[in-house]
Amino acid sequence: MGVIKYNTMFLGILVLITALTISAVAIYYSVSGLVAIFAAAALPIIIMGGALEIGKLVTAVWLH
Repeated sequence: MGVIKYNTMFLGILVLITALTISAVAIYYSVSGLVAIFAAAALPIIIMGGALEIGKLVTAVWLH
């Protein structure tokens, strides 16, 4: 029974790391694209993109 518990925990951690990696890549490309379009407002775009990404993650966890 102990092996199954550790395999399940390992799978959960692997899924968490994978999801956070995908989220980090997505926010990087999203924000860098928006900053390229709106170069004069780089800081507000970075703040907005970060807030939107955190909101998406919180919503996904809440819906789960």
